[in-house]
Amino acid sequence: MLLQGFKLLKIKSVIISLMLLLFSVTPIYAQFGFGEEADDTPIVTIEPILSYTEAEVGTQYDAALIVKIIEHWHINSSTPLQDFLIPAELSLGAVENVTISNIQYPTPSDIMLGSDKMSVYDNEVVIHFTLMIDKDYSLSSITVPLQFSFQPCDDKTCKAPDNITKNLELQIGSNGKAINEEIFADKSSTEGNDIAVVSNDAVTSSEASELQQIIDDNGFWGYFLVLGIAFITGLLLSFSPCTYPMIPITVSIFAGQTRSMGRGFILSLFYVGSMAVVYGIMGLIVSLVGGVFGAWLANPYVVISMSIVFVIFALSMFGLYNLEVPMALRNKLSSTERKGGVGGVIILGAIAALVISPCVGPFVAGILAYISTFQDPLFGFLILFVFAIGLGTLYIIVGTFSSAITSLPGAGGWMETVKKFFGFVLLMMALYFLRTILPENVLVLLTGVLLLALAVFGGGLDKLTSESPFFDRLKKFIGILSFLVAIYLLGGSLLMNGFILPKMSSVGISGTSQEEATIDWKTDLESGLKLAKETGKPVLIDTWATWCANCKVLDKKTFRKKIIIDESRRFVALKIQLEKSDSPESLEFMKRFGMKTYSLPTVLLLDSNGNVKKILIGVVGPEEMLVEMQKVK
Repeated sequence: MLLQGFKLLKIKSVIISLMLLLFSVTPIYAQFGFGEEADDTPIVTIEPILSYTEAEVGTQYDAALIVKIIEHWHINSSTPLQDFLIPAELSLGAVENVTISNIQYPTPSDIMLGSDKMSVYDNEVVIHFTLMIDKDYSLSSITVPLQFSFQPCDDKTCKAPDNITKNLELQIGSNGKAINEEIFADKSSTEGNDIAVVSNDAVTSSEASELQQIIDDNGFWGYFLVLGIAFITGLLLSFSPCTYPMIPITVSIFAGQTRSMGRGFILSLFYVGSMAVVYGIMGLIVSLVGGVFGAWLANPYVVISMSIVFVIFALSMFGLYNLEVPMALRNKLSSTERKGGVGGVIILGAIAALVISPCVGPFVAGILAYISTFQDPLFGFLILFVFAIGLGTLYIIVGTFSSAITSLPGAGGWMETVKKFFGFVLLMMALYFLRTILPENVLVLLTGVLLLALAVFGGGLDKLTSESPFFDRLKKFIGILSFLVAIYLLGGSLLMNGFILPKMSSVGISGTSQEEATIDWKTDLESGLKLAKETGKPVLIDTWATWCANCKVLDKKTFRKKIIIDESRRFVALKIQLEKSDSPESLEFMKRFGMKTYSLPTVLLLDSNGNVKKILIGVVGPEEMLVEMQKVK
């Protein structure tokens, strides 16, 4: 019995030893990628659908692509915030007799990846588009290949950009029934508020909509905030030198007849209301063709042309020449014989809107640029309508109290100051439109110079006395404020670009500048490994790609830290670009170091004999990286 018990104990000991050995070896193989199995679960799947069971040739149909993304992963949106990222994009595969248009991407989500904000899609999203079969197609069915390109990441790793093609099988007929109604009903209820509309060859800007952002941040009251801004903008412009001469015309329309104050008010409302309708129609049209208008505004030649128009109007404000309502038109309006009835007032209001529009055109163009990204026809109409009401408020007051013109300040020094101020505003608008073309440092420099000019020539350096009126004090305040901002922008720009002191960089960890706080990376794998062998040093390999957002996070979060930089000095540090998963370089690299899956960023640590000791996948913190580096000799 004792012998049997000893044998049993011995067998148990062997089994336990084998289990311990197995559990100790398995992590080693797993961390190298030798024993890991590639997860075959697709990160993204797509399903195309049509709104009807059959499609009639020559008819446009609503269609959609349902994109499903597995949990904990996301893909870049159709308009990523960083230029180096690859956007999600729907396109038509190789097929004849089919066209798709009016692609409508959903509103993306914003997430923080490190210190950067990312625009992404996650979970399930629906991309709506319009599909049409050509009239000359004669078969009973057709296969429509739809391609979806994307680039996925989670919070630590990024996969290579990928493409999926899925066929939409269509029956050709004329008596199709409506299907997938819940998907397309949702589209119609959210259209213009939650989607970014694009054409086949143009995508609307993702800054799209600052109007939408205001509404998202403030909810229902955001609409009133946007309309309030539009009204105040119009009200301020009503005091501009270009529109001010219209006040005597307004008086001539309403004065000189026997009427009550109430009738004057009603006629004034019709007058300004007809002006507002003209402007509102402009907003409506731009909202309806927003995608085209947005693409038009994205054209550099159009942007430069609009900026030149702003500069031309600005120079007129500085007195270089005069641009104003033509005298012939003013005389025509003031001498009209149809100024008594409501109908005549409405017609005159519409004409006045067209006469004034060149004067406020640059400002209206800026508003239209925002409206084009909002894609809501009703709200587009309201924004310009309310803007025109603000522009015409002064006319309502003058039309109601015709004698009120005597209370308005006459032309003089204040008018010249206002003209200069609006000139600087127009130049600022020109720079705003050029922001997508000019380099950032040039834009900052020009903005600083412009604000400095506003401070000097706008009254910021004028002397004040105890008797100085409020208007002079306001000029002084705006001038000083402009001066301070200008010094901040110019000083920072000159310092950062090395015009005053040696070129500065953003300050990194422990007060070390980014220019200093870098590892001495080498980019040639073979020469780096050869150098390590000759010097007897271990090797640090960081793999990356231009589209890999997490690679940049790892670089900022870990490889910029002083403790990692100091530890890296005993390594030969290699930064290897593996741009495509199926490229010969990537495949050879993976085979060489025993990696089963392509996932970035991936960091490999090799000892001085060239043996792989650790493979770290994803964003690894500096503390964990330091511990692993210290283990490698």
